[in-house]
Amino acid sequence: MVKVYDFKNIPVEVRENYYRSIFESLNINECSLGLLKVIIPAQTVAKKHYHKEHFEIFIFLNGEGEIKIESTDGTRQYKISKGTIMIVYPGEKHEVKALNEPLEILAIKIPFKPEDKVVEG
Repeated sequence: MVKVYDFKNIPVEVRENYYRSIFESLNINECSLGLLKVIIPAQTVAKKHYHKEHFEIFIFLNGEGEIKIESTDGTRQYKISKGTIMIVYPGEKHEVKALNEPLEILAIKIPFKPEDKVVEG
């Protein structure tokens, strides 16, 4: 069964200081996968957090920003823009900042555990 989504028409809800929608949840060979639409408003920083179990794959669809990742090998900051793809591993603390326009992100979480987020501070 094929499912087709128009990203711009997926409704979102407020979560902390950004917007998101879990628009699909799948089980593939006993592994859960979540698809999320995330919008971070211009000049906004999504709070630093990490996930205990799931990987996050971010596909940046629009906007420009910065992402700071804290992992066992140190802290790094990356510039992100349309077309950037990033994989964040479980336990890596991360925060995302939108610059002068909103960031639109397709986030893929594997395995998908909706309550896996641990916020810092």
